[in-house]
Amino acid sequence: MAKEKKVETEHQRIQTTILDLNLEELVALKTEVDALIKQRQREHKKDLYNQMLTLAQVAGFGSVEAFVSSQGRSPRSDKGVRLPPKYRNPQNAKQTWSGKGRKPGWVVSHLENGGRIEALEIV
Repeated sequence: MAKEKKVETEHQRIQTTILDLNLEELVALKTEVDALIKQRQREHKKDLYNQMLTLAQVAGFGSVEAFVSSQGRSPRSDKGVRLPPKYRNPQNAKQTWSGKGRKPGWVVSHLENGGRIEALEIV
């Protein structure tokens, strides 16, 4: 309890001191505080990384990166592969669509005018 009061009193003293600072002093203090925050963040990040490394090694991985890369989904094997067209624009045979992703304007227009998607299929 005595320590809490001491911390509270110290906090009030610091607050009073800060309120008495002029603009230049406040800017200098802010610069120092920002640098201190960045330093503490780096230290905290390093501590967390070391904890993660220990956990990864206990789990049988040689590094944090090896553990992280073993998690989650594997990348799609067909990513970047161009799919063959499934639909064709009846007004412009050069315009095609694979049926994946966002519908092209000509498909949306066809559907809004009461057309059926099946009518656009390439047979």
